[in-house]
Amino acid sequence: MKNAQAWQPSKIHFKGGKIRVNPQGVAASSYYISLEMLRVLKTCQNYLAGHLVDLGCGNVPFFIWYKDYVQQVTCIDWPGTFHGQSHIDVFADLNQALPLESESANCVLLTSVLEHIHNPQVLLREINRILTKDGYLILSVPFFYHLHEQPFDYYRYTPHGLTYLAEQSGFEIVKLDHYGSACGVLIDIGSKVLDVILRGIFKIFPKPMAMVFRKVGNCFLLAVQRCLFYFFQQKFILTFLNRLNLSNRMALGYVLVASPSTQES
Repeated sequence: MKNAQAWQPSKIHFKGGKIRVNPQGVAASSYYISLEMLRVLKTCQNYLAGHLVDLGCGNVPFFIWYKDYVQQVTCIDWPGTFHGQSHIDVFADLNQALPLESESANCVLLTSVLEHIHNPQVLLREINRILTKDGYLILSVPFFYHLHEQPFDYYRYTPHGLTYLAEQSGFEIVKLDHYGSACGVLIDIGSKVLDVILRGIFKIFPKPMAMVFRKVGNCFLLAVQRCLFYFFQQKFILTFLNRLNLSNRMALGYVLVASPSTQES
């Protein structure tokens, strides 16, 4: 990883002895979905090892999560990435062949990137090629989520679609979990709608006053989402939502872990 010594936390940070979402590193209206995604991503820690390739890395937000479990990190992203270039080792179009040797990576991290790839099977087959036989792909995608990074927001994947694409690309599914539920979707949408409304209201005030109101509004959004996140992690709530089929079927997104298939192609 280029300039690793200059890396600074963004989306997540280490606080209170734990890896947590950094409220200052995410949009206030996206705090809840970030909490949910990190909760599930942290369950994939056992699949981190050796040489990790962070694809679509941007400002490498998850470096603090994986750095102590791997020996080498290679960061790859587009030349025109929206997220900074200071840590990118290799610039590449992820819709084409990856400039890495076959079986050279023990782990590939692909977080919130696949929805921006117009030819996803090409990328997944390339990931399969660069992974060692005992390596792992750790992938996350949003499902119920607004358009973002337009016009490069192409797809939303169901768990069945992810399974099909992965298997057709030579992978075996190790685990596939959802993050968020129908209630989480409502919280995320409500936070984003409220954020837009508040932004519109604040525009009628003088700029110094609007900035103060904006900070207060952000603190309110963060506090509400944090409280709701902990409420919906209660076991009886999770059980109730599962019984109503309001979790996996109406998720905010999915996290998949897959390994190269041992079957002969």
